[in-house]
Amino acid sequence: MLSEFLNKPFHLLDRKQNRWLLILVTGAYVILFMNLYLPFNVDRWYAKAPIPLFLILSSFGIIGMLVLAFSQLFIRELFHIHVVKIYGILLWFLVDLFLLTITMYFIYGNTSLTGMDRFSEILVTFRYTALVMIIPYAGVLFYLSTTQKGENIKALLSAGNHLVNILDENGELHMAIDLEQLLYLKSADNYVSVYFIKDGKIKKELVRTTLKRLETELDQFPIRRCHRSYMVNINKISISMKSNQGLELALQQCPDENIPVSKNYKAFFIRLIKQKEGSKQ
Repeated sequence: MLSEFLNKPFHLLDRKQNRWLLILVTGAYVILFMNLYLPFNVDRWYAKAPIPLFLILSSFGIIGMLVLAFSQLFIRELFHIHVVKIYGILLWFLVDLFLLTITMYFIYGNTSLTGMDRFSEILVTFRYTALVMIIPYAGVLFYLSTTQKGENIKALLSAGNHLVNILDENGELHMAIDLEQLLYLKSADNYVSVYFIKDGKIKKELVRTTLKRLETELDQFPIRRCHRSYMVNINKISISMKSNQGLELALQQCPDENIPVSKNYKAFFIRLIKQKEGSKQ
């Protein structure tokens, strides 16, 4: 049971704006907390410092934001990490703590220590960092979990009719298509096939780009990744069916093409389908 829970996909930090929220809220919390409450007798640490205490304590939050930005934005993009499981987010939190601990120690700690004295100092820094970080980190995740389960899906389903620009790998406009006509996208090596309706028939346009790039570029539209090789216009979903892989989707005007949903995206599409069914009642 525990293993099954830990292996569930964790989508709350998939979106870049959610990661920015985590970074900014955590930094702001640290600045306010350190200056208002002066925890761990921190005012005594810098009693003789030539720099105002406010600036020193505020720098903790600023450095924290920089480290989190490096972890949550740069590392994710560098290693192409787009889907994280629950056990992965727990490990990621520990990695964030480790990076913050090492950074804080070498900036503010006594680096002249050696051996067990240095190790003990790093452990103390780790403990203080964890005590300060865990509240804003958990608070942001709780906020996202309570506000985004339904609202994002509602917003996506209520999206109006817009012109969708499909860019190629060089950022050049390859095609512009009405959202109402777009069905799904399917990747093939370094190309993506865009399937759409024109004159009552299903057409296909080949674009030299990747689904990963389009996933970011089309984020404001109700077009979502459901498989490593597929993205769908969620407004076009007519039927969902269980399959050997878990779930398949059938689209309006395209009943003969079953779109697979991989395990990483299954939970989102189950919520989506329930929301669609509820809105019809």
